Parts: sequence; C-alpha cells; structure tokens
Amino acid sequence: MASDRPPSDEGALTWRVERVLTESQAVLWGVILVATVFDVLTTMRGLALGLSEGNAVAQAFLDTYGTPGIGLLKFVALVLLVLSWWALPDRSATIVLAGFAVISLLTIALNALTLAAL
Repeated sequence: MASDRPPSDEGALTWRVERVLTESQAVLWGVILVATVFDVLTTMRGLALGLSEGNAVAQAFLDTYGTPGIGLLKFVALVLLVLSWWALPDRSATIVLAGFAVISLLTIALNALTLAAL
C-alpha cells in the first residue's frame, strides 16, 4: 500500500541553508567588525612602539607569521564566529555574538589605556 507522505528524514543529518539575521545580531556584528578593526590597529600601534603582545595565542601567530599574523588570527577568529553563528539556534548564536563583542570591546579598551599611558 502506497503512502502519500514523503519519506521520513528522522535521524538524517540536515544542514540549514539559510540563516535569518535578527536586528540584535546585526548590531552585534557591527560592533564586532568595528572592534576587530580597532583591535588590530591598536595592537599594531603598540607593537610599533615596542610593547609586547599579551595574548599567548596572538604572540604565537606573531612569532610564526610576523606582523600579518595579527590579521590572520582575527580572520580565523571571525570565520569560526561566523560558523558558530550559522550553526547555533538564534538564542545561543546571539549569546555567542554578545560574548565576542564584549571581549572585543574590553580588549580595545585595554589596548587604548595601555597606549594612553605611554
């Protein structure tokens, strides 16, 4: 006996093809992108003035790739952030973006205070 129902995909791996960007997520992405640019700029300025990188991962990228390593590290971080945002449900994705934004803002604030103290 034939059924009119489509075959069940229960247990099958499905990928979300489209992601809807909520208004709060759009604001957070804007904050993250601007903060990332300022983080790179303040880090580069500090390094040019003879300061050392305080983040061990960033220092490893600097040791391996030189000054462009900072840009590479930020690019890798943003790619991982995009993948996380895309894969997570809305609430979790917003929390991850908010956490990244807060850490980014704190980082540039610390960088700015360090530069101002010179």
